[in-house]
Amino acid sequence: MTDKKIPFVGLHAHSVAGSIFDAIGYPNEHMDFCYENGGEALALTDHGNMNGFSHQFLHWQKMKSEGKEFKPIFGVEAYFVPSIEEWREEYERSKEDKKLARTLAKQGATSGATVEDEGATKTAGKSALNRRRHLVLLAQNQTGLNNLFKLVSESYKEENFYRYPRMDYAMLSRYNEGIIASSACLGGPLAGDFWANSEYEEDEETGKDVWLRSKPDEVRAAMRETTRRFVEIFGDRWYGELQWNSIPQQHELNQYIIEVCEEFGVTLISTADSHYPNPDAWKDRELYKRLGW
Repeated sequence: MTDKKIPFVGLHAHSVAGSIFDAIGYPNEHMDFCYENGGEALALTDHGNMNGFSHQFLHWQKMKSEGKEFKPIFGVEAYFVPSIEEWREEYERSKEDKKLARTLAKQGATSGATVEDEGATKTAGKSALNRRRHLVLLAQNQTGLNNLFKLVSESYKEENFYRYPRMDYAMLSRYNEGIIASSACLGGPLAGDFWANSEYEEDEETGKDVWLRSKPDEVRAAMRETTRRFVEIFGDRWYGELQWNSIPQQHELNQYIIEVCEEFGVTLISTADSHYPNPDAWKDRELYKRLGW
């Protein structure tokens, strides 16, 4: 067992209950591993939904009955676009293409859960219809939890849904009370500014765009505007999120986030973005991901 004095709380975690074909382990498994290794709290932030909430809540009650002091943090990793109105206009224009309209009809039906395509969010993205960014939202209190439920429900309404549920600045402005928000991963809104203001070249074999380099002045300008918008909504409840992995662009993005957040006086957090309950399960998670696609 590790030293319980280590001041770390996992604020970004995914479970099989809500992050289908992206994470493994039910909320109780994540919570038990966390507690057994000295953790005192853990946030559950599944993709676009809070389907793991009941698992999380009931297991918390069980832990309390066993005398285990542990705090569940209720949250979601939402799908965000700046303006649903603008996105909807693009959606309606796309339906004028008869071939695309058939695809939209087939893929547009709402569902209580979605399969996350990590690659699509960690790029600039060519399709305006599929484009979306990740946003971590955590309930600070009962009001925040109620607002999270409202936001998730709104995001699944037909007018906001195409393959993925969506929320935007306007929706967050209405329902932000009691919610803590952070900039998430390489698929987040600040990362979106990074991807959108980078140079690419087309791979001759695959036809896919290959990232070459970021454009520093453009990235900083875009990140400042995004940060300004989120600070207007959340105030000191908006956090810049740093992550640590083997992707080179992640560390370049971290530097931009540190710089811009320092300018605005925004506090930074560091997360693990966990997708499995214990280190030994990473191979199972990789296999599970492949089954989904």
